[in-house]
Amino acid sequence: MLSFRTLVLAVAASFSAVTNADYHIEPDSVSITIRDAWCQQEMTTCPLICQQVEPRTTEVNTCDPETLTYGCLCGNNQQPNISQYSLSLPYFICTQWVIQCKDACSTDGCKSDCQQNHLCGAQHPYKPNTTQTGAAATTSTASPNTIYTDLPGGGYDGKKGAGAALEVGRTYGLAIVLTGLFTGFALL
Repeated sequence: MLSFRTLVLAVAASFSAVTNADYHIEPDSVSITIRDAWCQQEMTTCPLICQQVEPRTTEVNTCDPETLTYGCLCGNNQQPNISQYSLSLPYFICTQWVIQCKDACSTDGCKSDCQQNHLCGAQHPYKPNTTQTGAAATTSTASPNTIYTDLPGGGYDGKKGAGAALEVGRTYGLAIVLTGLFTGFALL
């Protein structure tokens, strides 16, 4: 059973997610089947992000397809900026907003502005572990609360050869399968 603290955190996370949304669409402008798929992706994405920070648990993971609201709170009581991730509810809302923006345009220039001025998902993910070169080499290290947004193979992780290739293949393979499923739902 949920504790009172968890319930309060869930409500706070949901409210925060709604107030921080960059784009708004009317939920009924998208079929409930697609909104359900979006929420399934959101509820899969949140724990994956929370596994990147100690204690590697998820405190709150909710999504309501009726209102297009969500809550994601990691075990360390921090709410990740989930809008920086693809396959999250803010990403899907943003892409739908761009589609609706383009549909409302009558000129190619307007449609182009909708697409180019409203980028969705991670555009410039923060790479916390970088090495600077100069007279003396210095390395900056991430804090324990850093949420990693880099792609697999985007930095040195100690893996060599086949292990890293399998990691990339597994990740991109899943993305391709999920994209196919999402496209299938969209075409229904």
